[in-house]
Amino acid sequence: MAFTNGIPLSDKESVKLFIASSFVETILQAASACPDKEICGLLIGKANSVTEIRPMENKAAHPERFFEMEEADLIRSHREARERGLKVIGHYHSHPSGNCRPSHWDAALAHDGQYWLIAASNKIEGWYAGKNGVVEGIFHPCRLVVE
Repeated sequence: MAFTNGIPLSDKESVKLFIASSFVETILQAASACPDKEICGLLIGKANSVTEIRPMENKAAHPERFFEMEEADLIRSHREARERGLKVIGHYHSHPSGNCRPSHWDAALAHDGQYWLIAASNKIEGWYAGKNGVVEGIFHPCRLVVE
């Protein structure tokens, strides 16, 4: 049995997200550069493959505990991705607390079918939002296949 994010999984239960090592490094560097507030951005690609990341400004009133993206920027990003035959497949953000586990606040924002990457303490973990998740009732651990 394999373990992802500390949660045991069988291979048939495993959700995978393919992502370039340069994207992972960019996210980790951004999180390290802003250790006291959550950084955030979008994962753009096809199916379970990230072809680009788009950093977004955190507009939350309390960015040390939450992230919030400007609605107009989100709409524009979705439209631009569609125009190129891609889509927004998920989000990334950091947890200054040092914990990569999704919070109940993250669960409130998540929609089925989205990938979530959470960076903390110079590591990154993947999550997939879907029914009956093992974390906060919506998140399933996701294997990151770093290419």
